[in-house]
Amino acid sequence: MKHVLATMGAGLLVTSLAACGSANTTAESSPSPTPTPTPTATATTAQFASVITEREQGWRDYEEDIVDCALASIGKSTIDDIKRTSCAYTVMTVTLTARQAVTELRLLPDPPDEVATLVERTVKALDVLAKNPAPTVCEVKESEVCDAAITRANGEIRPLIPILDAWKPYTR
Repeated sequence: MKHVLATMGAGLLVTSLAACGSANTTAESSPSPTPTPTPTATATTAQFASVITEREQGWRDYEEDIVDCALASIGKSTIDDIKRTSCAYTVMTVTLTARQAVTELRLLPDPPDEVATLVERTVKALDVLAKNPAPTVCEVKESEVCDAAITRANGEIRPLIPILDAWKPYTR
C-alpha cells in the first residue's frame, strides 16, 4: 500500500510539474500585440493662417512705403531725416516680426496638404527678410549701413506680398 501511495504521489508530482511547464510554453508562444502607429501630428490651416494674419498688415504697410523710404535715404531735408528714422524703425520691426513668424511656423506640426506648399514658400520668403541686419545696424538711424539694410529690406519685402495674397482665402 505504501508503494502504491508513493507511486501515485510521484505521478501527481510529475503531472503537476508537466502542467506548469506546458502553461509556460503556451504563454511564451502567444504573439505580442502589434502596437498601433501613432498618427503624425498635423496643425490646422487656421493655425498657420493666424501666424500670418497677426503680422500681415505691418508687412504690407512697409511695402507701400518703400518708395518714400528710398527717397528719404537720399534726401537732405529735415523731413527726409525724420522719414529715414521712421523707416529705420519700421524695417527693424518688419525684420523682427519676420523672425517671430518663421519661428512660430516652424514650431507648428506639419501643415495640412492644402497649404503645405504655401507654408514652404512663406517660410522661404520670411527667412530672407528675417536675416536682414537692420535690428543691429540701425542703432544709428542715419548711418550708411542702416540705409543699406533699409534698401535691402525694400527688395526682400516685395516677394513676400504675392505670398501674402495667396493666404487671403485662409486669413479672411
